[in-house]
Amino acid sequence: MTMKNHIMLVCLLFISASAIAQFGRQRGVDPRTRVPNQPPTDAQKEAMKKKAENRKDEFIANFITTLEADDFQKEIIRQSISDYFVKVTEFSKLTFEHTSKRKDAFDAMKKKHFDELKNLISENDMTKINEML
Repeated sequence: MTMKNHIMLVCLLFISASAIAQFGRQRGVDPRTRVPNQPPTDAQKEAMKKKAENRKDEFIANFITTLEADDFQKEIIRQSISDYFVKVTEFSKLTFEHTSKRKDAFDAMKKKHFDELKNLISENDMTKINEML
């Protein structure tokens, strides 16, 4: 073999390895372990759900410490943000004809959800909440 053939062979090997790494999961095989991908079990789904819930609660708690509100206002804000995340989850399951209608409906839902909160907290805290969301 000539040097040109060797270089072509090495390039072909690199391209093949790259393609396998990128597209291996699409065939249902994890390229790192070469084991077929398995759907998560009910126990794994429940564990992921609990972990997500804990992370959400931790995120909200950390965010609330940055606000200037008193303890009563912080509790109302915490409940309001928790309810908002539940509504967002439910909203994501709805279907719309166009993305613009989805965006308009989402903005209206967000505005309506936090209207009562605007009267209870400072404008600075409301700005922080809007930036966080």
